[in-house]
Amino acid sequence: MQQIATVTTAVPVVEEGQLQRQVRKLGERDQELAGFGRNGWALTHTATVPGPEFVMFVDTLTRHQPEQ
Repeated sequence: MQQIATVTTAVPVVEEGQLQRQVRKLGERDQELAGFGRNGWALTHTATVPGPEFVMFVDTLTRHQPEQ
């Protein structure tokens, strides 16, 4: 049986002087996805939705569970 999950992350659109904020949010996203990976999930697709204040990352993950 296949399971599907989505993870959304809003990353702020910042000016050059505020890049640390953006990098920190991307690092949090990486850590969250790595946690899913340790639990058997695989990243299968990433979509981005740009906006004036944030870029939304929508990550789709899957994993296979043996049927019982």
